[in-house]
Amino acid sequence: MATPVEAFQAAVGIGDVERVRALLSEHADVRAAVNDPIAEFGSRPIAVARKNLPLLDVLLEFGADLNLKSTWWAGGFGVLEESSPDEAAALIERGAIVDIFAAAHLGMFDRVRSLVSADPSLVHARGGDGKTALHWAVSVDIARYLLDHGAALEARDVDHESTAAQYLVRDAPDVTRFLIGRGATVDIFMAVGLNDAALVERCLRDDPEALDHRTWHGKYSVAHNGARPATPEEIGDRRGDYYRWVFGHNLSALDVAAQLGDDQLLSLLIAHASPVQRLLAACVRSDRSAAEGVLADHPDLIRDLTPDQRCLMPDRAHANDTASVALMLDLGFDPLWPGVDDAEAIRWAAFQGNAEMTRLLLRHAPPINVRDRRYQGTLLGWCVYGALHGWRRTTGDFATTARLLIEAGEHVNPGLTPTGRGDLDDVLGRGPRRG
Repeated sequence: MATPVEAFQAAVGIGDVERVRALLSEHADVRAAVNDPIAEFGSRPIAVARKNLPLLDVLLEFGADLNLKSTWWAGGFGVLEESSPDEAAALIERGAIVDIFAAAHLGMFDRVRSLVSADPSLVHARGGDGKTALHWAVSVDIARYLLDHGAALEARDVDHESTAAQYLVRDAPDVTRFLIGRGATVDIFMAVGLNDAALVERCLRDDPEALDHRTWHGKYSVAHNGARPATPEEIGDRRGDYYRWVFGHNLSALDVAAQLGDDQLLSLLIAHASPVQRLLAACVRSDRSAAEGVLADHPDLIRDLTPDQRCLMPDRAHANDTASVALMLDLGFDPLWPGVDDAEAIRWAAFQGNAEMTRLLLRHAPPINVRDRRYQGTLLGWCVYGALHGWRRTTGDFATTARLLIEAGEHVNPGLTPTGRGDLDDVLGRGPRRG
């Protein structure tokens, strides 16, 4: 049975105003927990409730601090840093303080100027994720002012080890262009994100590996271990991983151009691409005709793929891309090749409750009752964990996925049940047990 504090946290999460009020009124330990970090990234109740003003007002009534930042290891977030201007107005009215990061994010140039005039060191201060104010700048005027007052153009944030120009490439492309004009480093993802053919050509000339790079991989990954900032020496020539949140995980420049619908830029990139780069891009687009066309001219291409290139199948399973996985199965990609977290495609299919993808992959020598190398979970374990904690827990078909896995021979190991999900527990209850 849930404790009052656990019940309070759950009620805040679902926005149950009356339940939150009752729990705060009745329990001293709940009142003591009104500022505890309860959500993702160490967010406090006040941040969870920022879009629910009746709930916010109840929390404030019972002592919630509107200006406490999250406890995220890389740098705490304030309640205003991820609010829209309309949302921020209500929070400011209730006492939220507009610091340098919020001011830059909300486009409040006069506030930025006032704060920096009073304390010039603020241009170097670190906020959420360890970002500087320049990472938050939504206008050229603010970016120019910060640079003119000593902000570091190439400063990396702590969590994603990425620059302001990388952060702002889609949300504030005019700012990224301005930063490039001031000397910011340009890379292939920035050039594609700006839909700038001239910059793309420049990147292709300057970086022979430009079309091999993938977001969240290789140079576009981070050096830290998630507990402390990496040193410059550890970062080396890495370029950070923030593009995986701008464009998506595991994407090449060709994939990003296709995603953005820029056919002209995609054609330019394809004209510079090698056969294997064209093949991988066709697989991501689920373009069977293009993929088969490349293989017709280069029939040994899949056999000769590098280990990193073979990761495309688990990468697309991680992206929940059934069509791409199905195409790669038909083309002869190895369905058991490990990818993210050393997991094969079928583990990601199970984790996301993707019954259709699971059904396809079960035809290809699946690792039934085999535990993965990193988390020691079986396929069914991945399915159950995804149903309870995964990012598709509200949309995936976990009951059908579990049934398919059990029919293929997966055992229900101790500890998997009960899950608290009736649909899933019903299926698991009929599966073979392993003591």
